Amino acid sequence: MTGWGRLMARSALWPAALLLLAGCTSPLGVSGYIHECATVDDKAVKYINWARVPEVDIRIRNGEFSPMIVRMRQGWPYVLRIRNRDHEARVFKAYDFFRRVAVIKTTVAGQEEDFTCFGAVTVPARQSAELRLVALTDGYFEYEDSMIPLPGLFSTGPNGIIIIEERTPRI
Repeated sequence: MTGWGRLMARSALWPAALLLLAGCTSPLGVSGYIHECATVDDKAVKYINWARVPEVDIRIRNGEFSPMIVRMRQGWPYVLRIRNRDHEARVFKAYDFFRRVAVIKTTVAGQEEDFTCFGAVTVPARQSAELRLVALTDGYFEYEDSMIPLPGLFSTGPNGIIIIEERTPRI
């Protein structure tokens, strides 16, 4: 095969590879499954009163996330609610964040998801997603709106950050 023929064959493989990678994202719900997830003991989860934990609301409007900076405390349970007010689906992609929190339950557009180990949540147009989670590891985590399943690939930069503050001892 000549040099030109090889170049054409390679360039024809890129769309096929991107279509294959796009299969890792779902039109609704969770996607970008990750292999290592933080967990919390089932006995400890049983004692969490989800009606009394802090709620964090993120609103998406015109492709912008508000607030852009979210603060949590290490070791605390939270209900993270993502409301999409746009007329198209939006993706809350935060691979590092989801690796370092224990997701207990995920509901997207009123339907409970089976998986708790993922890297992104697709929120349908005019719908919401609710995640019950425990912030386990302190740190600074970026999130973005991107359908591309690989972190950093064709990224336009973060839409916001989540800061999990380190738990400080009382003594």
